[in-house]
Amino acid sequence: MNKNLKFGTSGIRGLFQDDIDTNMVMNLVESISIGGLGSNFLIGHDSRRSCVLFANILTAGLSYYGNKVNHIGLSPTPLVAYSTKKGNFDLGFAVTASHNPPNYCGIKIFDSDGIAIDEKTEEMIQNYDSIYKYQPDKFGKITFNEGTKINYSSDILEKFSSGKKKYKILVDCANGVTNDFTPLLLSKMGHEVVSINSHPSHWFHGHSPEPIKENLQITTNLVKNSDVDFAFVHDGDGDRLVIITKEGIVPDYVFSYLLLSIIIQERKGDVIISINSSTALEELAQLHSCNISRARLGKTFITLDKLSGIYATEPSKVIDADWGMWEDGIYAAIKLVNYMSINNLDIDEMINSVPKRSYLQNNIILEAFDADLLKEKALNTLEEPIEIQEIDGLRLIYPDGWVLFRVSGTEPKCRIYVESNSEQRSIDLMKKAESVLLN
Repeated sequence: MNKNLKFGTSGIRGLFQDDIDTNMVMNLVESISIGGLGSNFLIGHDSRRSCVLFANILTAGLSYYGNKVNHIGLSPTPLVAYSTKKGNFDLGFAVTASHNPPNYCGIKIFDSDGIAIDEKTEEMIQNYDSIYKYQPDKFGKITFNEGTKINYSSDILEKFSSGKKKYKILVDCANGVTNDFTPLLLSKMGHEVVSINSHPSHWFHGHSPEPIKENLQITTNLVKNSDVDFAFVHDGDGDRLVIITKEGIVPDYVFSYLLLSIIIQERKGDVIISINSSTALEELAQLHSCNISRARLGKTFITLDKLSGIYATEPSKVIDADWGMWEDGIYAAIKLVNYMSINNLDIDEMINSVPKRSYLQNNIILEAFDADLLKEKALNTLEEPIEIQEIDGLRLIYPDGWVLFRVSGTEPKCRIYVESNSEQRSIDLMKKAESVLLN
């Protein structure tokens, strides 16, 4: 068994050299090559030096076992998923730690349909135990074909018209790998674009690539004090999208709601939301007679695929099944702007159409976790819920809101999510929830 191969919420992820090292990557290579998971692979990576290193090790290792490998270099994660499907590869590897700090690295693996590999495949890789060392007759062919990047951009543009209204948009690329995509695509659609943090950096110029309030103060101030209409912000690998207006950072649930409201006008079907998504999304789906289900964070695509649904979301990430079964912050930005442009809308008009919710999140450093003890303390500290969900963590549902305790799958933290119809109610629920972990 490959004991150091451990899949979490979204692929393999951890601290460079502590959790993920070259031995682990070579174990992954051997598990895939000898385990019969294919012979034709695609590899892309984010801007971290550790991810460049591991992408090269994957390329060389898979070639050593006689496999064909196409290494496309710096690539957003959605591009890797898209290219895996369009290029008929057996597996695609996005070597990235996504929104995590620079000292993290990781690997996301996609199947031939661009869907993240399922838990059964993850278990097979983790449990594979080689009984011999493969001695190849010859190395597999390595190519460096980046043409798929052009195809990705052109395929997105083909789905949308230029629209009527034009905007001045600030795009914060987080010093990741989206600069050659979102800003250029928006420009080709006729919008004026200002791009910042556009140079790929292995340490993200000293800031965290996670698009949250504490990391976005400069970008927020730029939007408020300039003539741009609004801003789009990506994380390090481009699967996330955050919107900033003159009023500040738009809550994640509003972004998800806006995309769902657009898609649900196009077609009807099953909608999948993560366990920490807003109830506003449930109400919207039900209003349009669409079935809606909650799923584990990072696994919404599994349920979406099983149900042949139309849409899946978790905070700052969306999947439009009409485009592909992967989270794509680049595509989401283009789709939203295109809808606004066609219908001559301002971003504030769109946002004001969304029902108001008070949604809070806090992260508590937590090295050890006892699920049973947490549940006992939560039920003793908070009022009695009308429903308890344990799909992913512990979610307590009340007539006017809910609380979710969920251990992070990528960091030593317990995340607390709270939502209600009132700011004060959410604050009160959050204080009680924090006391469960801190006392």
